[in-house]
Amino acid sequence: MEQTPSSYRPVSRPRQKLKMPLFGNMFGGGGGGPRPSNEEPHPLTKKITPIIIGIAVIAFGIDYFMKSNAPKTSFRGVDEMKMAAFSGKILRKWYNVIPPSNDVEYVVEILTPKNEKRVVSFLNEKSNIGDFVLPNNSIEKKEGSLDLTIKRYFKADTVLTMKY
Repeated sequence: MEQTPSSYRPVSRPRQKLKMPLFGNMFGGGGGGPRPSNEEPHPLTKKITPIIIGIAVIAFGIDYFMKSNAPKTSFRGVDEMKMAAFSGKILRKWYNVIPPSNDVEYVVEILTPKNEKRVVSFLNEKSNIGDFVLPNNSIEKKEGSLDLTIKRYFKADTVLTMKY
């Protein structure tokens, strides 16, 4: 028996479109035909999608501003410290303990008069700089020397010589 074009039937029915839970038919209809009336989108689809997009935009904005406010230059080690010249207000001070010998590395973030942030690390420095360097004080160092001048409000300026 031959099949004529009018008696041709597809072998299988078209498969129903897969949907993501909570998102429903957010990405458009797959078959191109009309939607069945009993298929309603999920009620949370209209509420969750803008929230997800808003969270993503806020996250990218925070990342952008964090990178633009990140410190520009860092100085670490004897050679870099000797050639560095900086002055400004101390914003933050913290220290890192480096295992296994438990060496203490003092790190200071400085805001220069040009509103640039710089990070200075006193790694392997053997004097007691960590006791004198405090936030809200001013610090100054000239190129080619290992002397730091720390300006404090209620005490005289302190000149410290770094020892490596």
